[in-house]
Amino acid sequence: MNPLGRKLVGSVTAITLAILICLPGCANYADVISPPPNIQPLQPNVVSLDLQDWYIFYSAGMAAQPSPNVEGAWSFPFPTTGHVNYIQAPFNATTVLHTVQITFRVDSEAPQYEVIDPNDILPATVHIFFEQQNDDLSNPDGRWWADTSAYNLGSHDNETITTIVPLDPSQWSNVNGVSDPQSFYAAFKNVGWMGVTCGGQYFWGHGVALGSGVASYILADFRVE
Repeated sequence: MNPLGRKLVGSVTAITLAILICLPGCANYADVISPPPNIQPLQPNVVSLDLQDWYIFYSAGMAAQPSPNVEGAWSFPFPTTGHVNYIQAPFNATTVLHTVQITFRVDSEAPQYEVIDPNDILPATVHIFFEQQNDDLSNPDGRWWADTSAYNLGSHDNETITTIVPLDPSQWSNVNGVSDPQSFYAAFKNVGWMGVTCGGQYFWGHGVALGSGVASYILADFRVE
């Protein structure tokens, strides 16, 4: 099991091999990594933009929460010492919702992005994801990633990007890279968190760092409608 990142399924032999290899020690992750707490949002069907409602999980060398930013709702720096993995806010759905929309920018200067997982490859990415309430990090249907939401870091840095993803099971896949309508709808009915994860091309939540340069992720808007 791969508790911290979605596995990208592909037909190329190298990709297939990469997704079958588990990180060293990953069998013990459940013993050392705690699932997110059960925090309820202030309003249903709304992703709060208040930085105190967002949490940075499973990372190193990072603050527990993002920082204020005059150009957006909040921001965080990509670290040169450590790594950033999950950034998420409590969310609860009580009505039928159709799309997830995010607006952000990555301000950078001469960045050299790095992926943390030795079995992963560049370019580093940021993906939209959601997580079920009381996810134990072992159920492959506990977290789902929007396949078409990938932002390759460095590709359009210093530009404002808006991505809209339908809440259609064909657009999303679980921890094992599997798309299944029944499991998807059951998971979203029990959604507890929305946010983004940082990783590479294969493991979308295993972390990103900077080898050199500077870069910050700035969230302007995140909504589910």
